[in-house]
Amino acid sequence: MKNHAYIYIATLIIVGVLSVNTQAQSSRNMQRLRVSIPFAFNAGDTMLPAGKYRVHVVNPSSDRCVLQISGTDGTRVMIKTMDVQGSPSEEAKLTFKRYGDQYFLTQVWMAAESSGFETPTSKAEKSLRRQLGPLAKNYEVVAINAR
Repeated sequence: MKNHAYIYIATLIIVGVLSVNTQAQSSRNMQRLRVSIPFAFNAGDTMLPAGKYRVHVVNPSSDRCVLQISGTDGTRVMIKTMDVQGSPSEEAKLTFKRYGDQYFLTQVWMAAESSGFETPTSKAEKSLRRQLGPLAKNYEVVAINAR
């Protein structure tokens, strides 16, 4: 009889832990960000103008998330991302690398999450880095808060 009670308690604990983990992952993937970006930027291999955008995860159940960036003008860009670890922040944000007057989307962070989404280096950024040579290491990181 004691064995049945232990098995029952262990099962409840496992189910509880798994459900909390599933909720935590789905909350990150269900967030939809709204952001106003005051400069033109590259998202993947697409150049986007300054403006208002929405960002969300298209395939939350995949291990390689795809972000969709939608502009108010109807523009839509899909970008495959990799997970990146960091410190949780109360604010959601997008980070960019700035080389002179050119900006490249590098990361997307959802509010209160310790992992974010990192975009691969685009062809345009690789080309610019080759042109800049050693000066390419002097980029600036710019963060824009999102809602």
